[in-house]
Amino acid sequence: MTPRFFLERVEGDEVVLPRADSHHLLRVLRAGPGTPFVVLSGGMAYDCVLHRVEDGLARGRIRAAEPAAGEPAIRITLFQGLAKGEKMEMVLQHGTELGIAEFVAVAAARSVVRLDERKAAQRTERWQRIAREAAEQSRRGAVPTVAPPHTWKEAVARIPEFDLALVAWEGGGEPLRAALEARPEARDIAVFIGPEGGLTAEEVELARQAGAVPVTLGPRILRTETAPLAAVAAILYARGEWG
Repeated sequence: MTPRFFLERVEGDEVVLPRADSHHLLRVLRAGPGTPFVVLSGGMAYDCVLHRVEDGLARGRIRAAEPAAGEPAIRITLFQGLAKGEKMEMVLQHGTELGIAEFVAVAAARSVVRLDERKAAQRTERWQRIAREAAEQSRRGAVPTVAPPHTWKEAVARIPEFDLALVAWEGGGEPLRAALEARPEARDIAVFIGPEGGLTAEEVELARQAGAVPVTLGPRILRTETAPLAAVAAILYARGEWG
């Protein structure tokens, strides 16, 4: 499989891989002159070939460029209630594989995890790294954005940005399929998921007043790390992303 790397910017007919990516290409994969690799940047995929190494950095010559594949036609932003440890990382990894465009951790009323400013910055950096690695492994065309953690009010304030905002709630609401069928034109979709203890009725009402649609994900109660993946997969299928 051809190695793939993400760069913020591509200029001219040559790419220079950052030190960590250069190490991976040169030392881990043992690439030599003439080895092909792909660089993804700004929605484009650049077919490159390694032609020289300078100061430990791999430099590739661009042979061709085309729009990057691997991105859904719809854009999904996940507002995920802060959950314990590995649960957040699982959501990031598998959500990236599915095609989520942006992740936002949300401190909800029943979130057990609480982050101060320093810890929030550290977690955001780690989560962005996890998303990048998952994007490379799953052959995404872009790296999802990991936003700094939001409060519930901050998250709700973003609802007008989207064509459709869905709040998964075990307390009731429209079936997810019905909510999607009623709004077939929605291409920029937000999904709100509660933490381990779920969302409170007050939080759901605040989101509803801002324009969100409360939805159910079926007759069974899903874990906080299962619900977003089930919801996103269902949305992608309903929008024809899986054929």
